[in-house]
Amino acid sequence: MSDSILRVGETCWRIAPADRVAFLVDGDAYFRACADTMERAQRSIMILGWDLDSRIHLRRDEAGAAQPLAAFLDACVRANEDLHIHVLLWDFAMIYALEREPLPMFQFGWRTHPRVHFYTDGEHPLGASHHQKLVVVDNAVAFTGGLDLTKVRWDTPAHLPDDDRRVAPDGTRYAPFHDMQTMVDGQAAAALGDIARFRWAAATGEQLPVPDAPDDPWPATWEPAVRDVPVGVCRTLPAYKGQTEAREIEQFHVAAIAGAQETIYLENQYFTSNTIREALEKRLRGDAPPEVALVL
Repeated sequence: MSDSILRVGETCWRIAPADRVAFLVDGDAYFRACADTMERAQRSIMILGWDLDSRIHLRRDEAGAAQPLAAFLDACVRANEDLHIHVLLWDFAMIYALEREPLPMFQFGWRTHPRVHFYTDGEHPLGASHHQKLVVVDNAVAFTGGLDLTKVRWDTPAHLPDDDRRVAPDGTRYAPFHDMQTMVDGQAAAALGDIARFRWAAATGEQLPVPDAPDDPWPATWEPAVRDVPVGVCRTLPAYKGQTEAREIEQFHVAAIAGAQETIYLENQYFTSNTIREALEKRLRGDAPPEVALVL
């Protein structure tokens, strides 16, 4: 991998092997895969979110009926006395208060079993936010990508204009929504577990042990897209309270654009980074520039 854009300490934090990788396009696939995996958890579930909503349904039938997230997590720990669930939510700025579920501590922390541990994380510089969307089950299977376990994220790839299941907790319909999540196992999942435990310790001061679960939580209902591949784990971290800054996600994108030969496909919710704009401009002005497709 001498010519790889994955360079530890520059464009990624670690390169870790995964036996299986699945790409979950849109909320329906992610929510169902996440529920299937969490139900197989034996020791630990860690959930990190920019936003969370206890009222969402991970599985939705044609009538839209299913178990809300908080009740689902409560049922998981009540079915297994060895299981602990740690939920870490960004302690969001008040400007988002009207968009979010009120009193999440009450929903996740007070109405669920004591082995569902909930905390809000405000350990970041002024004006910043925690934007990781991460679920780690038994340190063996992990999900990361663009989707939070929250409202107005569920949809199918059909993006039907009228879908009775695409309804917010207050009963209002919302527009089609597109995003995706990645599901990995093996050492790649363990690396994401290290990130989750680091975040929990930074927020709470509590060092969580690495869970030792005997069985594989990857559900048989989900076939991997690829097998036996190296996975680059990239981070963004601010210089804060002695923490070293990391800009691996930014540097990965710059390196990927610079190394592109034929095609660059960018799909993003927003496009506001001058660094990425400059990297694209530089590559397009270079020799044999690639075709660029940008979807917002």
